[in-house]
Amino acid sequence: MEDDIVRLEPRVARIEGELTQLNTRLAGVEVDLRDLRKSMDQKLDKLDARFDQLDAKWDAGLGRLDAKWDARLEKLDSKIDRVDAKLESGLEKLDSKIDRVDAKLESGFEKLDSKIDRVDAKLVSGLGKLDSKIDRVDAKFESRLEALSTRRFTLWVAVISAAATMAAAVLAVIFSATPGH
Repeated sequence: MEDDIVRLEPRVARIEGELTQLNTRLAGVEVDLRDLRKSMDQKLDKLDARFDQLDAKWDAGLGRLDAKWDARLEKLDSKIDRVDAKLESGLEKLDSKIDRVDAKLESGFEKLDSKIDRVDAKLVSGLGKLDSKIDRVDAKFESRLEALSTRRFTLWVAVISAAATMAAAVLAVIFSATPGH
């Protein structure tokens, strides 16, 4: 066992030396980590400050943009109100003109209706007179046609009577002639 202990001593010494080196290295790593942490904290603080500045600039820019849009929207709203007022005024004028034209048309139609009634009355009167004249002409025509028919009948009777008389005379001559001649 002693032998084992003797053989272990250099090993233990070497392990102790390596542990000392590891402790030294570990202490250096701890210092580096603290420095890194400090550096990172500083960098993160700077980055956070930059983000705050950027956020402030962003808010300011959005505020200016919002103000510009509000101003433009107010101008547009004002223009729309003016156009609406003009349109309303124009529509009122148009309504007024339409009412005047409607009144003129109504008056014109009433006058036209009155004239049509007078023309219709004259037409009815004229048609009555024309109908009366046509009746008189028709009566004259019928009376003359009847006279003409009577004359024609008389003429036919006379022609037939003359023809019969001639036929009788011709027959009398034919039958009165002596046979043997």
